[in-house]
Amino acid sequence: MAKIRTKIMLHLYAIPILLSFFHICYKVKVWGKKHVPAKGWDNKGIIIMSNHRSHLDPFLVGVAAFPRFYKPFFYPADAKLWKLPLFRPILQGMNCFPVFKGSKSMDIIKHHIAVIKGGGSVSYFPEGARTKDGKLQPGKLGAGLIAHSTRALVLPCAVKNTEIAMPVGKPFTLGGGPRKITLKVKFGPPLDLRDYYKLPSSKETSQKISDLIMAEIAKLMKTM
Repeated sequence: MAKIRTKIMLHLYAIPILLSFFHICYKVKVWGKKHVPAKGWDNKGIIIMSNHRSHLDPFLVGVAAFPRFYKPFFYPADAKLWKLPLFRPILQGMNCFPVFKGSKSMDIIKHHIAVIKGGGSVSYFPEGARTKDGKLQPGKLGAGLIAHSTRALVLPCAVKNTEIAMPVGKPFTLGGGPRKITLKVKFGPPLDLRDYYKLPSSKETSQKISDLIMAEIAKLMKTM
């Protein structure tokens, strides 16, 4: 089982930098923060399931959840980001773990399950990769498998406009000046998956849960 190694000093370093970065460079609007549990959920892990449009997504979601949820989530992040020396401490402070090109999706899923069962909370992107056309992609069964295997609280989340601030394959941009771009985050209420948890673990069960998660994210997107 994965050990939870929260780097407190790096976390205290990362959070102020990210808060300053997002709120100085962009306008940030957050809805539904009341749905983010302040102290976890019966000592179980939390999974924030969000759509994926940009490398900025996991950091924006973490900033949007703060300070209601002040403990660091564990995030998957492109291994290329670790090549930026000044950025590496932020990645470590936010408990990111590198995902290398060609990484097996099952290894990533197992890592998430181990972290949650070890007492941590994670951020996960059910689509599996950033969307290239801005449209929601079908959810992969990995999201459902993680939820079904851990019984963690699943919190749907929607993000908008991060693909404008940092398009796929390009560095981040201010869009003509500071605070010209409005980044949007909306948290929905935790999903009630009890009926799905009664079903046997299978690809079909996992996909049903993933489809439900994506349907809830789609609803959030329409109301932002």
